[in-house]
Amino acid sequence: MPALCSKNKLCTDVVIIGNGPSGICLSYMLSGHRPYYNGRPHSNPYLADKLKKIGENITLLEQDLEHLCEGIEGRSSNPVAVLFDSLSHPEADLGADNPSLLDWRYEPQHKKDHVVLGKMKPGGSWQRMEGSMQTLSLSSWMELPDMPFQDWVHRNRRNEDPLEPCTNRATINDVCNYYMSFIEEKNIKQNFFDYHTVTSVRKVYQSNFTVDDESGETVPCCPGMTKHPYHWEVRGYRMVKCCQGDSQDEIREEFCISAPTVVIATGTFDVPNKLGLSGENLPYVSHSLHELETVINNEPLSTNADPVLVVGAGLSAADAVLMAIENQIPVVHVFRRGANDSSIILKKLPQNMYPEYHKVHSLMKGTEQSPFYKPMSMHEVVELKDDKKVLLKPRRTKSSEITSLDISHAAILIGSRPDLSFLSQEGRNIGVVQKYPIESKHNPIDINPYSYQSVHEPGLFAMGPLVGDNFVRFGLGGALGITHHLMTGNK
Repeated sequence: MPALCSKNKLCTDVVIIGNGPSGICLSYMLSGHRPYYNGRPHSNPYLADKLKKIGENITLLEQDLEHLCEGIEGRSSNPVAVLFDSLSHPEADLGADNPSLLDWRYEPQHKKDHVVLGKMKPGGSWQRMEGSMQTLSLSSWMELPDMPFQDWVHRNRRNEDPLEPCTNRATINDVCNYYMSFIEEKNIKQNFFDYHTVTSVRKVYQSNFTVDDESGETVPCCPGMTKHPYHWEVRGYRMVKCCQGDSQDEIREEFCISAPTVVIATGTFDVPNKLGLSGENLPYVSHSLHELETVINNEPLSTNADPVLVVGAGLSAADAVLMAIENQIPVVHVFRRGANDSSIILKKLPQNMYPEYHKVHSLMKGTEQSPFYKPMSMHEVVELKDDKKVLLKPRRTKSSEITSLDISHAAILIGSRPDLSFLSQEGRNIGVVQKYPIESKHNPIDINPYSYQSVHEPGLFAMGPLVGDNFVRFGLGGALGITHHLMTGNK
């Protein structure tokens, strides 16, 4: 566990910012759980040959990862992510649900002190999603090491309906509860500092000192890290309940944690994208599915009410459309592209696995009808007015005609971006394209592909969606790369 340096100041080896599945997996490995090849055959002859030479008694954390990654391909641009996925979910991209080729052994002598900081309960952004929705990925693709998702479901849902048999997809509630159960069952809960908000991450060289809050004297923030030329100071706060008489207040308690290594695993769903239009901050406008769900549950919306406006053509917008239709609330769906545009993700999803998204896409194209749904393709919002009127105009045409609609609520669901306000320049200096905001698809954090260490900031690591791995099954590969780097003496 972290050592106490002074009042509200801790010293540890690794600080993980973000308690989603990537951060949970990294904590599991840093806690002394190590992967070993279990001898099952692999369909890739190049990898199979290398695995045979490794044998079953040398952990992957002591192997040459770059050598193991040669000759394998997958749906990630990060080679260690592909390697870890191909061993954990062999032939998953071919539709197979084969058993893992990894066994996990607990070797406490290899523990590394660390803390995991999260704004909410463990599970990260999954904790903010609407619980009854199904995951896009198969349930087995959501699982963490050495705890099969289906086994957990059978243990914990004995009196409930099983997973949908035709798709084998889980609900968001199941996923959140699974992640909470994982840290309890694997005995790593002590590493998790929930409801901690990070406000600053800065590098401090050993010649620098900090000012003691009480004495005013300048002292080393973390005297025990003399072997490192620098350390990172991670500062932030948590809200603590304080009882005063019969009332309960919350006070802001600040913290400072020092470590030679910081891992950013915050995901990319903290800050919703906005249109940047007049009226977008009015009370009847929301920017998340959770906010829309709250409105539907608490406001008198009905079949006869003015429609809900949904803007966007991604999965969140599709979920909002489904939510409105299921509650028999009329919805006007505005999206900038044509319904058959190749970039629309709903077009790419197979009907047999994702029937609900296929339904929304059919509604967008007009091949299916609903009395509660009206599509407005190739349109964009011009203005949102105080009186709940929205102005729309067509795109890519010579027409300048403005359409005015009366609406009851507007849900602007056009994606999100990470909150890296705790980093210098909000992380722009560590992206693949420097000086531009970090963005999962087009400008991820620039890392060494095998260690996940920042190319521009030694000692700073990133994993998960921040490096382009948006699926859980690939995001976990960062835990292998980072742990391997830290355990092999940073070679």
